[in-house]
Amino acid sequence: MQEPTIEQVQALNGRIVAMLSPEELSVFRFYCENGRKYGVAISVISDVDPAELAIASRQQADELLHRSNGKITVEVRQG
Repeated sequence: MQEPTIEQVQALNGRIVAMLSPEELSVFRFYCENGRKYGVAISVISDVDPAELAIASRQQADELLHRSNGKITVEVRQG
């Protein structure tokens, strides 16, 4: 997959993690890991215990967020 565009990540704003397509999930993961470099802050609003997320592996964290119906928020900072 090519590097996702800012427009692709902005399209995820307000979406529920569990409802993302595989391509959208790739965009989400890319910006979770690399967003700061591109001026993108991405977060998930959910009822998952932050302490549980902190000790979870990446795969476990993905599963927790997927089950929680967490809502994605995206903020793009203009450089």
